[in-house]
Amino acid sequence: MSEAVEPRAVNSDYAVSLLEQLKFFYEQKLLTDVVLLVEESEFPCHKMVLATCSSYFRAPTHGGAQVPLVYRQDAFLQLSHELLIDILSSDNLNVEKEETVREAAMLWLEYNMEARSQHLSSVLSQIRIDALSEVTQRAWFQGLPPNDKSVVVQGLYKSMPKFFKPRLGMTKEEMLIFMEALSETQSEAIVMSNLTPTTVVCYSPQAEKVYKLCNPPGNLQKVGTVVTPDNDIFIAGGQIPLNNSITNYGKSGKLQAVFHSVNSFFWFDAQQNEWAPKTPMLCARIKPSLVFCDGCIYAIGGDNVVGELNKRTVERYDCEKDDWTMVSPLPFAWNWSTSVVANDCIYVMTHDLMYCYFPRADTWVEMAMRKTSRCFASAAAFGDLIFYIGGLHVVSNSGIRLPTSTIDGSSVTVEIYDIGKNEWRLAANIPAKRYSDPCVRAVVLLNSLCIFMRETHMNERAKYAIYQYDVELDRWFLRQPVSERVLWDLGKDFRCAVGKLYPSCLSESTWKPPTYLFSPDGAEEFEVDGELRFITSRNSSRTTAQSSYPRGFFGVLHMHFCLSSTQPEN
Repeated sequence: MSEAVEPRAVNSDYAVSLLEQLKFFYEQKLLTDVVLLVEESEFPCHKMVLATCSSYFRAPTHGGAQVPLVYRQDAFLQLSHELLIDILSSDNLNVEKEETVREAAMLWLEYNMEARSQHLSSVLSQIRIDALSEVTQRAWFQGLPPNDKSVVVQGLYKSMPKFFKPRLGMTKEEMLIFMEALSETQSEAIVMSNLTPTTVVCYSPQAEKVYKLCNPPGNLQKVGTVVTPDNDIFIAGGQIPLNNSITNYGKSGKLQAVFHSVNSFFWFDAQQNEWAPKTPMLCARIKPSLVFCDGCIYAIGGDNVVGELNKRTVERYDCEKDDWTMVSPLPFAWNWSTSVVANDCIYVMTHDLMYCYFPRADTWVEMAMRKTSRCFASAAAFGDLIFYIGGLHVVSNSGIRLPTSTIDGSSVTVEIYDIGKNEWRLAANIPAKRYSDPCVRAVVLLNSLCIFMRETHMNERAKYAIYQYDVELDRWFLRQPVSERVLWDLGKDFRCAVGKLYPSCLSESTWKPPTYLFSPDGAEEFEVDGELRFITSRNSSRTTAQSSYPRGFFGVLHMHFCLSSTQPEN
């Protein structure tokens, strides 16, 4: 038998000294890294102390992914009746369903039903019953205590507003998030140099509105981006310009800035519309592939200044511990790759190769090769399928690259990987009308596989549209054109992700297109068989005009405007 291990002695003097030092730091506001706001008062604090002393603060300090679960913790269940009412009555609760509020209220009551039964009516009356589903309402009322059932039900319906105000979390909209897009002030005069400022915006397909997100700190560029299933947005790596490093020694003769790569890591606070720093990565990376898999974030590859070996490195971020660890490196070093997650595995693709990473085994396995060799493509996982879309063809070893479209620019190449069969197949091309640049972004939008596409031809202005794929018919169709009245030219280098955001926490874009983009007198225009047609909304006339501009110059407006001549403009 092994001998019993004696408990380690505790140095009580050291413990007391440590607490005194922490108290001194707090009083002097030294090394504080978080500020609590209570109405108009500010309290500088230490995240480590908050997380150690309270499970309530432990989740927010890890990035916000577990804030919705606070109501299951003892800190919440032990709240006073007054504080609970303040919380349940708030419009700013970050909940997507009223059922979550109901569950929190019931858990608080059941925590000590004997003592809290007197608060039954006042607590349940804070729940906005008209926001609950009918199924939930029927099941809930049947489960109420018999003696209080009729009284509570009557009180609830008396307090129910005629039109409930949705809580903050219920106002979330699924949006396309564009990282490193050109700002709207450069829509007509794009400065093609390394000094061009970029911005972060998002587009709501439902509302057809553009909102502005806070730009990453320090003029950070070429970052990796990931949105978790809980809609937490993270950016990692990238590069920042060195101070006083502007030169004009570029091949083009234009002013250029000198950058250096960084290992920064930020979480986006959607309610405050600001970026919060997290523990930096172990390696500096430029444009790393970021994915979320099995509860962790992975940073894969990326360009950096350390060398080929470092391009193979892969590191994992633990959201609960807020730290990074190295995992098995990539089999090879690539200058470019893209990654997706499916069935709790990570698939990394480049050219005609694909490798699968199994997190629990910490192992990379080579999978089936694609039929074409392409780089700078976009990829997305949808169900048991992985889509590899667009990009540039790589012809043998000569390094020759050709756009993945036909000669007249009428389509975009698509390949689909079947995970169960471990095989690739060619899918229907995207029937884009204009295409010259490899600017296709694959996304899963509103439970559908879609692409957001920048369509261009020769020297025309960029047009944007959303296409959706029908798996059964193997067909792409135009889901939604994006009006030039809404979105400016984002440039070619933007990255695209999808996440749910609060419109009320964002500022709406003030973008107004130049008047010369559209017809005189407020008429709406669109193309039909090469002719530029106008529909005016100020008088009863409908006019047709042959365009003196190249075909496709004005783009296709979505056709939801009113054809009635008597309908006033919005």
